[in-house]
Amino acid sequence: MALKRKSVKREVRADHATAQKDKPISLATFAIRQKVSKVLTLSAVSSFLSIVFHIIWILIGFFVIWFLIANLRLGAFDQLMGTQKSAQTAPQDTTQTQAPAEADVPGIGRLNVACVQKNLDSTAISKIVQDKSDKSLTDAEKKKLAECVVSQESTPAASASPKQ
Repeated sequence: MALKRKSVKREVRADHATAQKDKPISLATFAIRQKVSKVLTLSAVSSFLSIVFHIIWILIGFFVIWFLIANLRLGAFDQLMGTQKSAQTAPQDTTQTQAPAEADVPGIGRLNVACVQKNLDSTAISKIVQDKSDKSLTDAEKKKLAECVVSQESTPAASASPKQ
């Protein structure tokens, strides 16, 4: 029996060898099929990876858009865009921060603020505020200041009776 098996194996080998010699075209097509299947599997893998890549970037894009919209609603970009969110409360604030038209200055009287700012420079105005009088001003500055005086301050000596 052992001999039969060997002879059978040799016959199979011989048949296989003659089949390969008889059909060289089938061997070439088999090799081509193997290469094509490798390429197809590589293309399938690369196709899958590209789909995963695009899905990840789409998710990142949605997150960035959501972040921008949420911060726009909160007002985080108002300074960049030049808009102010407190525009509704602006009329209330302007009445409080708006400079008065006239002001009482001790030692001088009631002055028109806009006129003083227009006629005198900032150093002359600071002298008036510090000294509480117009004694430190030059004659030209005193003339410009006199144009802005709305009402003179009454002197305390003239209104009060002297005590003796």
